[in-house]
Amino acid sequence: MNQIIKLFSVALISIYLAGCSTYMVNSYGVSVDNVESMKTHPGTSLSVNSFKSLKPGVSSIQCRGAGPVATPDKSTFEAYINKALISELKLAGIYSETSPISIDGYFEKLDFDSTIGSGKWIFSVNVSSDTGSAYTLSSIYPFSTNWVADKACQQVAQAFVPAVQNLIKDIISHPQFAIMADKSSSNTAGL
Repeated sequence: MNQIIKLFSVALISIYLAGCSTYMVNSYGVSVDNVESMKTHPGTSLSVNSFKSLKPGVSSIQCRGAGPVATPDKSTFEAYINKALISELKLAGIYSETSPISIDGYFEKLDFDSTIGSGKWIFSVNVSSDTGSAYTLSSIYPFSTNWVADKACQQVAQAFVPAVQNLIKDIISHPQFAIMADKSSSNTAGL
């Protein structure tokens, strides 16, 4: 009898572990719209410091009971977003590691909701620069989700790149970003 219980237990654990998978977000793809918007700041030179988070070190977030949603290279979510912003600034021609103006980001919230039918990525971030300019914004990216946990968690992972593109759009379209960029222009003009 004990042998049957052991075999049954092993079978259940195997089924459970086989059902748990990791849902990887895609590598970042730049937003042409964001890059074009950044190009409206000619003469601007910005650098970006490492982003921080209220919950540091998170590289995966549990999705329902199906498994975690994770970054492709096991970097933290805030590091992923940091690299995404840098890549767009570089393509726009306004990134410089040696710029006197550095952008900082601090995530108070970086999470998702996979509610049946209407999921969303939720970001609340404080953006600041060493010039004293600062602002806080919330960026929410809605997407549809499935009833089935496995499908819904795949949708959560797939929605991350467009959610980050939307977050960057919100960051660079904020009036305080233009003030940071303008201060950068005036600082680099005298060099």
